[in-house]
Amino acid sequence: MRTSMTNCVRDALLSAALFGGIGVALAQSPPQNGGNVESAQSPKVPGHDALEEQSVKKGPQPGAESGVFVDGRLNVPNAPADTSTTPSTVSQRNAQLDTIPTMAHGPQLTDDQRKLIVERVMAAGGPPPAHVDAGPTSELPANVDMQAWPADVVSQVPSIRDTKYVKLSDKILVVRPDSRIVVAEIGSPGGN
Repeated sequence: MRTSMTNCVRDALLSAALFGGIGVALAQSPPQNGGNVESAQSPKVPGHDALEEQSVKKGPQPGAESGVFVDGRLNVPNAPADTSTTPSTVSQRNAQLDTIPTMAHGPQLTDDQRKLIVERVMAAGGPPPAHVDAGPTSELPANVDMQAWPADVVSQVPSIRDTKYVKLSDKILVVRPDSRIVVAEIGSPGGN
């Protein structure tokens, strides 16, 4: 039995060597196209060497409003007018967001949500306002305590659930507690 197992292993190794050698030989042999090596290595491809298909020349005409996208906006019935993928050249909101560093992108809040947060947090008791010079993208000093949002505010504004806040005398800082990075200001001009 040992001899038959040895024979099987030997036959398998010989087969692998034989087929592997044939594959290498085929890969190294020149193409069989009548000796014209250039045409096999550089086939005529549309867009290469000024060769184009006729369909490529028939693109949308400038100013045509019939495409699916017009000025980067989706041009279909009931499509949202201003989304996060709308180019900033046609969306004032996206142009403003482009000026904010990525690490300062906090929760997206509506004006009503900002108003609710300011009313509830400023009216709530708790520690006196902190005295710190921090804004979006800055790291909150270690000696400044962050507060958990009131439960009623979190229930109405769930996008702030993973953040905490620091109440200042004139604004509220929204902070990511794991990094202590301020991601938004609420209550100041131009705040998020």
